[in-house]
Amino acid sequence: MTKKNEIDTLKTLGKRYARANRIPQHEALNAIAAELKFAHWTQLAAKAKQGWLPSTEQLAQAEAFVRQSHPGAGEQERFIDKSFSRPVYEPIRQGKIGDHPYRVFELFGDIRMEGNGWRILVGEALFSQPIVEIEEPHSDTSPVRKRDFLDAALVIADEEATKVRAGISSDWPRRSTKPDAEGVVLHPLFGERSAEWFCLHCDGKITGARLAENLWHCPGCGASPIDIFSTPAWLEGSEVDPKPVPQPMARQRPEPTIIVVDSRPTLTLNVKSITMLLRTALLEDAATPAERLGALLAEIFVDDEGDAYIVLDEDLWPDSKEPEAALSVAELLGAELEISATCMSAPFAWPDLGHVTTSTREYVQLLLEAHEQQGVIRRQSEGE
Repeated sequence: MTKKNEIDTLKTLGKRYARANRIPQHEALNAIAAELKFAHWTQLAAKAKQGWLPSTEQLAQAEAFVRQSHPGAGEQERFIDKSFSRPVYEPIRQGKIGDHPYRVFELFGDIRMEGNGWRILVGEALFSQPIVEIEEPHSDTSPVRKRDFLDAALVIADEEATKVRAGISSDWPRRSTKPDAEGVVLHPLFGERSAEWFCLHCDGKITGARLAENLWHCPGCGASPIDIFSTPAWLEGSEVDPKPVPQPMARQRPEPTIIVVDSRPTLTLNVKSITMLLRTALLEDAATPAERLGALLAEIFVDDEGDAYIVLDEDLWPDSKEPEAALSVAELLGAELEISATCMSAPFAWPDLGHVTTSTREYVQLLLEAHEQQGVIRRQSEGE
């Protein structure tokens, strides 16, 4: 490798580092020089003119430094393609904090770190506020209740979020993350150019520089790039005047929000669920097509106390037949069940035909034959 090629390799690594971290090229070169124990790039370049060359080990060290913030640097496959092709259950990192195992997942640019009964969610925006979720059964004993553990977990989550942001930035055009001299940036999804942008969600006005820094998420409400536009067309004809999104006092990630959640399967016994369970039980009780129709058409009422009342069609459900499964289900649910029968409008003529067989196919055959002989069969045409 010639002297020019070796220095060019460092410059290429600098470009990748700058793009991934959304910083100017000279800052990236200074960072690589510092990694190689130089004060800045100018000093490294002066040494190179005097004959200094980075060793194979130093080139590897510089490449490892760049990959630390963006593991995919230099690869042909785009970050977003790798993200979409990765199985959702496949962690990007796993390990232990003390005696507590954890796994980290990435999905659509967001980071989810989880352990036994807890998880930390970090969005792709630079100043995204972490959400710490603790499962209800672990609300008092979860390790994330301890500040030392939470801080250690947040360091890991932030490291992976930084890598994700680097991957996204590397996928996007350079002008999407680095404004020009007039502050103009390129929308990474739509291709528009502007120095001033507007948020569809909060009607905020944002400079291109702030959007580029925050990975095109609204710094006010957190809306994603798909909701950022160069003109507020949705406000035309209204009296709403877009206001600049306030600049936060501290340019750092907010403190995490801790919430207790309960993601366990929950059986809610309300009118809808009790009605569905009782109707299912009626269908179990039904032996003939007529009874099954009766179960489907039965009127089921559930009061505020959870007690139920079933009204059956006397032509479809035999008066002498007890719906044993329905009564048993009601008992399990702690509901008092009353059953009555009345005359309703049967869905088909000759309801007695539904009692002569247990086969729905045979019942339909009898129904067709009866209408062919004594009635009319009308088949619905297209458009009716």
